[in-house]
Amino acid sequence: MKSIDVELGKSNMLPLIASQQFYASWKVFIRELLLNAMDACNVRQALEWSWGTEFLEMEQASQMRDVRAIYEPRIDITYSSDTRLFTIEDNGIGINEYDLEHFIAQIGASYYTSTDFFNQQLKYEPYSHYGIGLCSCFTVSKAVLIESKKDKVINTAWNISNPQDTAPVMAKWFGESGQIEYVISQKKTPGTRISIPVKPSYAPYIDLDFIVETIKHYMLTLPIPVNIRCDTREVCLSQPKAKWNYPMNELVGMNIIRVDNSLLEGYVAIYHPKHKGYFHKSTLYQQGVLVSDATDILGLAPSWIDNFSYQLNIKKRFLNISISRDGAAFDEKLIELRQYIGQIIIDAFGQSPLTLGQYLSDGRKRLVCEYEAENELVSRAVQVLVYIKEREVEVPVRTVINGFIGRKIKIAFMQRALFSHYRENYPYDYGQFIDKYDIIVFEQNIRAFWQFMTPYITSMEYVMGDMPGIIYTDVSADLTVAKTAATFRNDYVLRPEYYDLDPVFCLVSNELTDPMELVINTHNRNAMLLQRAEKYKKVRIARAVIIENIKQRILGNASRWNSIIDFGGELVHQYELEKPMSLQAQWCLERDFPDEINAYIAKTFTDKEIADYGLTSLYFTRKDFIKWWMSP
Repeated sequence: MKSIDVELGKSNMLPLIASQQFYASWKVFIRELLLNAMDACNVRQALEWSWGTEFLEMEQASQMRDVRAIYEPRIDITYSSDTRLFTIEDNGIGINEYDLEHFIAQIGASYYTSTDFFNQQLKYEPYSHYGIGLCSCFTVSKAVLIESKKDKVINTAWNISNPQDTAPVMAKWFGESGQIEYVISQKKTPGTRISIPVKPSYAPYIDLDFIVETIKHYMLTLPIPVNIRCDTREVCLSQPKAKWNYPMNELVGMNIIRVDNSLLEGYVAIYHPKHKGYFHKSTLYQQGVLVSDATDILGLAPSWIDNFSYQLNIKKRFLNISISRDGAAFDEKLIELRQYIGQIIIDAFGQSPLTLGQYLSDGRKRLVCEYEAENELVSRAVQVLVYIKEREVEVPVRTVINGFIGRKIKIAFMQRALFSHYRENYPYDYGQFIDKYDIIVFEQNIRAFWQFMTPYITSMEYVMGDMPGIIYTDVSADLTVAKTAATFRNDYVLRPEYYDLDPVFCLVSNELTDPMELVINTHNRNAMLLQRAEKYKKVRIARAVIIENIKQRILGNASRWNSIIDFGGELVHQYELEKPMSLQAQWCLERDFPDEINAYIAKTFTDKEIADYGLTSLYFTRKDFIKWWMSP
């Protein structure tokens, strides 16, 4: 069998890495050069502390360090708009010819992952990792000039192996050809200077403000001062520790949880929608360097919270950052961080879970997640309204479940208004109804309750009662053995958060709003056409036909409740799957529509029709509607 070796196209690698298809923005070259400079300074500082002291007692080591001047790291950035030359210089560890050939010239080979660095046994976690950061310069330049001198601190007091190890080196790296040419260097002091001539297309954008804002965007902390000079303007940036701008925590409906431990610092925020303006995006840093500021692109926000934001810095190397530094790998480390954030919320609300309830999704979103500790908290935070032991009571979902563990039970899901009407008008049948069920659950947080009950549901049936208009859901549940909600989290089919309004001509609300509402959807294409062309006879006829269809659906004598239930209700998505709806009058259940049914009836029905349907002088509140619906 024939086989071939897969090879890496070297000539294609540099143009690929040094492109905006690889990096999210061309300005990343500033970040990459700055991180390289900070690593060089930090390594030199770490080596200064241990230089020549491997086998010395502490007193002797202190004396040895006194021989050298105290090291003060420094980074300078300069840019000239006349020459278009961008330069960054540090007084760090520096590089020599060996480093240039084995690490700089070898794309993907990093000194900080090499045995050379490992053998130094330094207590320092570098920013650099992949060995491609310098390539980012070619997004804005055709060449890079590197000049450096390695500090002798890399050698111990007993093993200065070769004077050439500290000889200065200078080289030109050409992006298009990939060639590196050596140039004689006269550099006297340790450190590295990187110079790049910026392409004319990018030069107009670079000034002092641009450089400062770019650094502030990518860097949460600047432990080493950065001196920036552009033409005649200059500034020094320094931010040794993370600085957080906490929102106004005293606002009602906003909960700021501050975090500062061995792994994380910053805060997570849980808030009402009205405070969304305070939280434009979630931001994650690692070692003070931006990982992501997209809208939870990393999936760290718990799905069960409606409005959640975070500003966090991971203090050490923890996540596996993407090669282009614009995100993190979706692996066990990211999952661990997600669990860590969940635990922060558990610790904050564990003693008072009901205070968390106001921030939770109403059940249209997934409330049950893969982390059982979070599910436990949420089930204690969500309250449902139930009828049990001859009284209505509001209790947490967890309380209901725990109260029936070890038993098989019968549950009825029912609109509270229907339940009240049933109890007041049909006491005998109501008594038989109550005796049949262990608990009656009303519409408050019904979807949330259903999600947590999913592991225990054994059967479900929609029941049209013997009394006029009485309809409810009969559920059998087996709670003889306690189960984890996380295992069954995907068994509950979510109702869509919203419906695609384009094909929906008419919408009716029968849920929590009062009075009941019906509205023609102005987003529907046909409705818009009708509205714009009502003066034409054919359009008026078409509109009359559609309205007649709506009247038959709502006011027809046959199967009145079916006209609502078939096209609405808590489990409307199941009906959508089982009964394809007519595009002529497609229904869905929503709330908060502007046109209540009374106004609609007044606009569309004649006085005779209103009298024929028994609607004269009847204001359609929910209670009135139920009474009318149940009449003969």
